Amino acid sequence: MNTFERTRLMPQLYRDVYTSTLYLPEADALPAHLVAEVLNFHSTDIVALEEKINAAQTDYPPEQERALKLLMRAIILANGALNNPAPFEAEKAQTVTQLVVEALQLSQNKNFLIAAVQILFRINEVNSAVFLISNNLSELENAQVALKILLLICLMEEDYNQAYVVIQQLTSNSDLIGEDPLTLVMVICAIYKLGGMPDSFIDFRPLTNTAFQADASRYRWLIHPTQNDKTTAVIGCDKAYFYEHGVPLLLSIYDTNRDSLNVHFHIYNSDSQLEADVVSLRNAFPELAISHSSEVFTTDKSHKVHYASRRLAFMPHALEKFHGPLLMLDADSLVIGSLPLLLASLNHKELAIAWRDGAPFWEEFKASFIYTEGGELAKKYFARVASFIDGNLASGNAELFLGQIALACSLNELSAVEQMAVGREPLARVSDAGYSENAFSWAFIQDSVHRDKWQQHKTALREKYRALVE
Repeated sequence: MNTFERTRLMPQLYRDVYTSTLYLPEADALPAHLVAEVLNFHSTDIVALEEKINAAQTDYPPEQERALKLLMRAIILANGALNNPAPFEAEKAQTVTQLVVEALQLSQNKNFLIAAVQILFRINEVNSAVFLISNNLSELENAQVALKILLLICLMEEDYNQAYVVIQQLTSNSDLIGEDPLTLVMVICAIYKLGGMPDSFIDFRPLTNTAFQADASRYRWLIHPTQNDKTTAVIGCDKAYFYEHGVPLLLSIYDTNRDSLNVHFHIYNSDSQLEADVVSLRNAFPELAISHSSEVFTTDKSHKVHYASRRLAFMPHALEKFHGPLLMLDADSLVIGSLPLLLASLNHKELAIAWRDGAPFWEEFKASFIYTEGGELAKKYFARVASFIDGNLASGNAELFLGQIALACSLNELSAVEQMAVGREPLARVSDAGYSENAFSWAFIQDSVHRDKWQQHKTALREKYRALVE
């Protein structure tokens, strides 16, 4: 029996994508303010809302009215899973499932059925969601959100043949996919894993360009590297991110690894003010041997994709320019651990990449931590990564997950022996979003509620080294 273990490990944000919005027009029969609290504002206050919902009157037959109210109660409880990295409580999950089952026994109209699938998937009751879909395929054959959920589950479980069946259904009607970028990512990655080379939305053909040579002329060196035996932390970002996050990251490196790390800033669209500030930082923190490069480009869309991926395309040139090991870090991370201690435990030092168990194929590898001591394997790998990114950016394909797809697919193109030589370092160990004291670095997360520890450490670093950066 399939336990959907990989799907259950998947980050909650993927479940949120296809479950945060529920289409339930039948709820319009209830008072508008109650519906808004539950469906729009995602209230979790079951105590305050349950009695009001049960007391509301509708013109529906008794069984349909009760089914609607049961679903609304289930949604209130399930709202607690949204944007919450913590596992949904087992006892609550059982209650939600019971409410959904009872509602469908009373009135199994299509909207209720689709909402039930979404509710169960939201709280990570994957078996129950798949059971509902499988037993109602004819009813759900044109239900786009149910098909997208099923496709995501197929990809997480690496069942690419079944994924292809779902893709055929989705692509039979262009309205089913719409402009949903995540679904397009799922489709092209599934086709790639089945042996294809998609060439639209994101072009996979640059992966086959083994003769690719990176264009180094686009890079301007403002402070050349100091060649010593230390590892260099490579930090790529734009001007705004440099001041907001890059400087605190530098402070965290100085605080923990000043004897082990140099720092290199690769700045997008740098200017004279920033260049002068980097020089000041170099003088204030001589132990870090700060260097600085820049590239200039314009983009009319998806600047975040450019910022996230161009640093990876820079790596072939960086491997030529720096003589020692390189360590790529996210500009908004904070280093809290010792690099020498971490390196002592790495099994693969020629190339090691942050890896997340339970992530879909296109997000298994993260640029939040990439360590390399150079060598032919690293050069071969990053040449393919750069070819993929440069080719797609030049074609206007600055699409969601471009850099991470480049990391995953370029690794997939290596031989089996080469793949085994690449270290997969657990994300929680090297770039932790849970802020463990044992991690090497802490990752920035968008949810301000859960990043207090990161913010407090960042503030403390600024205060500690205020005299050096002002």
